[in-house]
Amino acid sequence: PHTHYPPPPPPPPPPPVQNSEGGGGGGDGGGMNAVFAQLNQGSAITSGLKHVKKGEGIKDRAVPVSKEKPAEAAAAPKAAAAAKPPKFELESSKKWIVEYQVKNQGLEITDGKPQQVVYVYQCTDSVLQVSGKVNHITLDSCKKFAIVFDSVVAGVDLVNCTSCKVQVRNSVQTINIDKCAGTQVILNRESLSAEVVSAKSSELNIVVPGENEGDEYQEHPIPEQFISKYVDGKFVTECMAHTG
Repeated sequence: PHTHYPPPPPPPPPPPVQNSEGGGGGGDGGGMNAVFAQLNQGSAITSGLKHVKKGEGIKDRAVPVSKEKPAEAAAAPKAAAAAKPPKFELESSKKWIVEYQVKNQGLEITDGKPQQVVYVYQCTDSVLQVSGKVNHITLDSCKKFAIVFDSVVAGVDLVNCTSCKVQVRNSVQTINIDKCAGTQVILNRESLSAEVVSAKSSELNIVVPGENEGDEYQEHPIPEQFISKYVDGKFVTECMAHTG
């Protein structure tokens, strides 16, 4: 008779799944069982996740910005600057203030004094006549402005002016023109020795009487371009004469 032996024992169970971060699985059936348990939760699996706000974690990425501004954020057009009131007065008996005059052809100082100065600021398309002798006259930031005066002790200054005219009826020693465009200076015979000093200016013309009494006035453009040459150890500068 044959002898019957019992069947061999089943193979040992597989080793527990090792945690990817180096941790060991427990002996309580953890490892894959825990993973399957989480998957079986369905939509509830996300309940334990941390909510990430929009924009977090992208600090190192360039964020595109729309160049178009929303209609409601568009800046309202700036209101036109209010015109300042014109001014024409004598302060402390020493300083004539003429400011913000527009299209006024009848401005006049009838009795100027040697201790008085005249300051004209931001006047446009106007004419000022100064009778008598004053100490000094300044035109500052004027446009299409004309001044006619008798005599000035110190001189006349034009600064930042455009298309202005200066006319001398008696005498002046110096006329300074700085950063101006389109200036016309009209001298009479008694003021032909006056010095006209110009800097950073364009289209400057000086009008003088003809050679003989009754001759027409002659207009002389003042050069704007210069030539500098190195001669004998130094630079020599000459103006470029106008032709034609």
